[in-house]
Amino acid sequence: MPEKRHNLAIILYGLRFSTLPYAEKLKKLSAMGYRSIQACMEAGLGHKEHAALLSGLGMEVCCMAGGLDDVAAAPGEFIAACRAFQCDEVMIGSMLTDQRMDYEGYGRAIDMINKTAGILKKEGVYLGYHNHAQEFRRFPNGIRGIDLLFDTLDPECVRFMPDTHWIHAGGGDILWWLNRFRGRIRYLHVKDYRVAPANFQTGIGDTDKQFSQIGGGNLPWREIIDTATNVGVKAFIVEQDHTYGEDPFRCAEESFNTLSALGLV
Repeated sequence: MPEKRHNLAIILYGLRFSTLPYAEKLKKLSAMGYRSIQACMEAGLGHKEHAALLSGLGMEVCCMAGGLDDVAAAPGEFIAACRAFQCDEVMIGSMLTDQRMDYEGYGRAIDMINKTAGILKKEGVYLGYHNHAQEFRRFPNGIRGIDLLFDTLDPECVRFMPDTHWIHAGGGDILWWLNRFRGRIRYLHVKDYRVAPANFQTGIGDTDKQFSQIGGGNLPWREIIDTATNVGVKAFIVEQDHTYGEDPFRCAEESFNTLSALGLV
């Protein structure tokens, strides 16, 4: 695959409540300065048409995203999309709901992920696993989900696509985990973590923890970028699950401005 031109990207999940058509969302992001996205399958938009839309806006795709069940059911569609967008990784947002209920479910998920990833890898495409906080739970046998995944997902065809907010929310040290993923990571979801700023939320331990635009929370972004770059991250993908009434496009722009000021483009 040709080397991508940009290391600052965005996934449009945080803009899902906007009523703007997809093409208009892309135009707004392009006007902010974004030149790369993590793409999903868009209903009614063929791969070539989708690629042409992005190219016309001076944008590229760093990698793909899809549900595990969708990728497992139609791996050929995701392989075709990767070829159209000239990328080599498909992220799954999580394992299936019933699989993350217990230790045995994790075993079923790992088998499904490895099998699906093996099909993709034969065509030059990796599967990327995206974590949330739940992977940091400790099962009754003393094993944490994240360690089980790290030890048993096939490193030849499965990469990790971790999320900074969710590592922190799970009690993990972001910099430590980035170093642990060395050699098994190409893309990183960047999302800040803040303690709710509303002045009526004054509990000692029960104050809400929130998503935030980059720079609006408590995570050490200079250190994260330096460590991630050192372990092989090729693109930093902005994601903010909720904006709590703020304009999601303004939040996306703030994240872009903060990260570009730190050297990402």
